[in-house]
Amino acid sequence: MQSLDFNFQQEPFDRTIQLYGDRAGGQGNFDFAGLAKIQTMKFVLLIGNPQSLEQPADWRRFLRMLHLAKRLQKPVLLWNLPHTQNTSVEIRTTLEMGTEIKKTKLQLLKLPQPIISVYDDTIELDGTIQGMSWGDETIVVLSNEETVQREKTVNNNNLHFVSNTSDFKEMISDILDEYSGKKASQLVEKRLERY
Repeated sequence: MQSLDFNFQQEPFDRTIQLYGDRAGGQGNFDFAGLAKIQTMKFVLLIGNPQSLEQPADWRRFLRMLHLAKRLQKPVLLWNLPHTQNTSVEIRTTLEMGTEIKKTKLQLLKLPQPIISVYDDTIELDGTIQGMSWGDETIVVLSNEETVQREKTVNNNNLHFVSNTSDFKEMISDILDEYSGKKASQLVEKRLERY
């Protein structure tokens, strides 16, 4: 992989490095894919959009980011990825697409690092947010403080609501502290139970 954008400005991250490269054709359709840093915490970051995960190149890039996270032993942040798109068994896909989806989902299940899904106001939130997340934890960043307080009443330990950048940074830090003591086998076992 090569970096063509060394310091991509992306809130709420202090520093980011965008990574590219796919010899099989295309870099995929993501707003950002690479490395990110908040204070002393480092991540592999994927920021999606409604057109993400519609082609095999998207899934190959997603898979490369997961392999990078495993190699670097860094947690993964999946920001606004449309997880339900093209991943249902009812949707027909090409053999190439189906193969890439399967490989990526298997890597997601067995990744020994924490996976945190993040959603913000740019996507429509509804009752399916809990079911569509691939992360071990899910953070929803809302701009309205009243909505955050109302949503916090949802009974789900893995679903967190925040309203500003400082709360987001604190939530990420708390989640990583919680997962630092967990073994990889515990993470995988918990994911398998959920899926």
